[in-house]
Amino acid sequence: MTGRAARAVGKFVRRFRLVSLLAWIAFAAGVNVAVPQLETVIAGSTTPVVPESAPSFQALLTMDKAFGGAGAKSVAFVVLVNENGLSQADQDYYGNLVGTLRADHTHVAGVQDFVSVPELKTALASEDGKAIYIPVGLRGAAGSAAAAEDIGFLRTSAAVGRPADLVVSVTGATATISDLFVAVEANIAPITLITVVLIAVILLVIYRSAITAAIALATIGVALAVARGVSAFFGLHVFDVSTVTASFLTAVVLGAGTDYGVFLISRYHELRRNGVAPQEAVRTAAAKVKHVIIASALTVAGASACMAFAEVGVLRTTGPAIAVSVLITSVTALTLTPALLGIAARFGWAEPPRTRTGRFWPVVGTTVVRRPGVVLLTGLLVLGGLAALYPFQRTNFDERAMQPATTESNVGYRALADHFPANEVLPGYLILAADHDLRNPRDLAALEHAAASVAKVPGVATVRGVTRPFGTPLDAASLGRQVGEVGQQLADAGKQVEASKEGAGKLSGGAAQVAEGADRLADGARKGLTGLDEIINGLQAGGKGLADLESGAAQGHDGATKLAGGAQQLATALRTAHDQTAVAVEGLRMASEALAGDVLCGLDPICAQVRQGIDEIYRAERDQLLPGLLKAAEGADALAKGGTDLASGLLQIQNGIVAAHTGVDQLATAQQRLKDGLGQLADGADKVADGANRVSDGSKEAGQSAQQFTEGLERAASFLLTTSKEAGDPAIGGFYLPAGAIDDPRLALARNYYLSADGRTARLMVLDSTDPFGAESAERVDVLKDTVAMALRGTSMENSQVLATGPAAVNADADRLIEQDFALVALIALACVLLILVLLLRSIVAPLYVLLSVVLSYAAAIGLSVLVWQELIGVDLEWTVPVITFVVLVAVGADYNILLMTRISEEAANGDREGIRRAVVLTGGVITSAGVIFAASFLAMLSADVVSLAQAGFTIAAGLLLDTFVVRTLVVPSIATLLGRHSWWPSKAGRGEPTAHDDAVVPSAT
Repeated sequence: MTGRAARAVGKFVRRFRLVSLLAWIAFAAGVNVAVPQLETVIAGSTTPVVPESAPSFQALLTMDKAFGGAGAKSVAFVVLVNENGLSQADQDYYGNLVGTLRADHTHVAGVQDFVSVPELKTALASEDGKAIYIPVGLRGAAGSAAAAEDIGFLRTSAAVGRPADLVVSVTGATATISDLFVAVEANIAPITLITVVLIAVILLVIYRSAITAAIALATIGVALAVARGVSAFFGLHVFDVSTVTASFLTAVVLGAGTDYGVFLISRYHELRRNGVAPQEAVRTAAAKVKHVIIASALTVAGASACMAFAEVGVLRTTGPAIAVSVLITSVTALTLTPALLGIAARFGWAEPPRTRTGRFWPVVGTTVVRRPGVVLLTGLLVLGGLAALYPFQRTNFDERAMQPATTESNVGYRALADHFPANEVLPGYLILAADHDLRNPRDLAALEHAAASVAKVPGVATVRGVTRPFGTPLDAASLGRQVGEVGQQLADAGKQVEASKEGAGKLSGGAAQVAEGADRLADGARKGLTGLDEIINGLQAGGKGLADLESGAAQGHDGATKLAGGAQQLATALRTAHDQTAVAVEGLRMASEALAGDVLCGLDPICAQVRQGIDEIYRAERDQLLPGLLKAAEGADALAKGGTDLASGLLQIQNGIVAAHTGVDQLATAQQRLKDGLGQLADGADKVADGANRVSDGSKEAGQSAQQFTEGLERAASFLLTTSKEAGDPAIGGFYLPAGAIDDPRLALARNYYLSADGRTARLMVLDSTDPFGAESAERVDVLKDTVAMALRGTSMENSQVLATGPAAVNADADRLIEQDFALVALIALACVLLILVLLLRSIVAPLYVLLSVVLSYAAAIGLSVLVWQELIGVDLEWTVPVITFVVLVAVGADYNILLMTRISEEAANGDREGIRRAVVLTGGVITSAGVIFAASFLAMLSADVVSLAQAGFTIAAGLLLDTFVVRTLVVPSIATLLGRHSWWPSKAGRGEPTAHDDAVVPSAT
């Protein structure tokens, strides 16, 4: 820095220190009044954790559109549990809650319930009758403030009218992220308080002056207030913010602001120890440290701003706000801290503490320049040993484990685990989008083949789809083997009916003969009646023909006896016909019942038509033909009985005729009765003849129907045997579900839930046997997609689009995106920091090894976290921790090296070892104090009950301490010593010569 610039800064500080103080206070107050608070702006954020361009998000939108959604961007689950069993009051509450959710269109995009779709009850209600869950589509994307508001609406709605013994929880991945952000926000205030207390204690220990500590605390207080207000303004108009933004912004501002204050105050104290006047010391300190603070702020801001290029929402909403806040903090430190020092100097305050006689830093400096190789090797062994654990880190995507077990979402998960199969509300979905209607046997078979292939992938517990709505293939659709048996049974039934057809033919012939005999009987009866009239006339004329009448009566007796025998034969023939027909009817019954029990026949319209025809024939013969034959047989029995009575009567007539000699009048009376009887006999014979004719006609119809039925059975058997053959077709894969079966009401659940209304999109629900949030499930997503694509190869669905969504798919996208973001952000951040170092140090060599040392300290910090968190505590590092840690450590770690290297440039312009020793001693206490303070601001995160915050705080603090005590103390100065003046290549020298008063006193502690 030129003398003219230094004088300009000093002049500004001396003239405007009070104005600067008042201006900063007014600005801090004004920006927080004019702009909504940062938390309010965060509440209006719509940035999801995973961007909407991610494949899993696009799959969710595709599924929502195909299955009748109304724009759902995420899903939550309302869980109802009553350990005493769900009561009627609970059921009523369920219905009311469903109605409330369906009526809302601001937060709710769709609801799945068994009030509107009763078939869903099997899936949504537990088998023990103690739990129900309601899937709810939300309009806000997971991780956004809109989704958090939707979750709040669900919980508020669920609290209305809830029965006392019913436990209601809102859970699911969206609720988990919402609860995590709420927990993070709840931890910001206590973390900030702990950080401020730690910083105050450290400052008091270092400076042993409340005024000096107050100057630093006032600077960071104003910087934090302004940074929050400006970040809120930019969050409204320029970039996105999130709950994570506030926590990291606070930690960085408190740490960086304190560091900048320590840089200025420590240089001021150094100058005062060297005898420089207070106001001049303020001016000179500001001039000497200004470029260090500016370079430091630019490295942090530049590296943080790189996160704006990230696709992961947590990074994109954190980096830009940190960049703006650090720049504001640097400006505050360069103007407000000198102003406060100048005001304090007027009253003799903020003076340096008495020099303590310590030899730590002189010993370190001497050791470094005398044995640089040994010191470098020692530092590399420490860093390298820890960095060796870096490759063993495992990524943790389970946000449930990152938050307290008492959050409502975690309570809901435990309730579901107690009453439902594992991962019931955390399924993955495979979306199969085709260019044609899938409701046909070949495509349904292809879907089943895909589902069966996915079910065989290790780690998959259950697969559900249109062909297996409950996790196993439909019984009606797995009839490739059974359909052949049904066809064979029908063929056998046809043979039985064919055999009965012959009996029906015989029946028809026998009935015709009976009809002919009955006709002859009627004619004979009529002739007997005519003859009897003649006998009566003869009797009335006298007893002339009495002998002839006696002979006729004897013949009548013989005829009547023969009539009785014929009627009996008729009855026997009719009963035989009845029995033979009964055999045929029984065969029809067996065939009808066999087809009625076949699910496949009920689903296929052709088979169903055949079954209906068989059933109608069976009922007609059972209800009409058999009773008719039986009644005819009974009539013949009655006729036979009547014929016997007639024979007796004729015998009596004969006897009467013999006794006619005693009275003609009595004979006439008997004759009249005989006439009446013969009239009745003629009428009865007519009726028998008519009935016999009907039996004959019916028998003929029965024979014709039997022939038709035989032909129908043959056609049905042929159809079913053909179906069996088609079901064995490799294209069908042994699975056969007729297209018409999809419309069966019994398949309503499968049809509505797993197949879109237009039939072009199908989905498979995949339940993992492993943790859906775990790395194993995330790695399996691509395997599942490839498995489906392979299963569809060579089928009519070969060109279908295969998408995946669900927790595992989201995590797979997050893993892929975080790797891409890490590579991009790291590259840009390293390039940015290197550029700033090159411009500041006017060298290429020194910036390169400084940057490499910082990267090595980052790897060591991650390795230490792997050792502590992953191996000792048993919790893998949360997926965002490595990236955020990298940006902060590279940027902040470069700060301390900037301070060290600029001092080496001043003290050892030509690379001499004594100048390097002085630079190490002069900056040792300052950098150590700054590093400890910055580390303390992140160590305060260990008090959070959010594991991800604790992990990030621990890792960054570890990296800062490693950078402070190993990289800055051992590695960088030893490399500078070994390289000497070559550190400044291509420049010929460092930044300049040290001032005379700078060498007057070499402090050992600060």
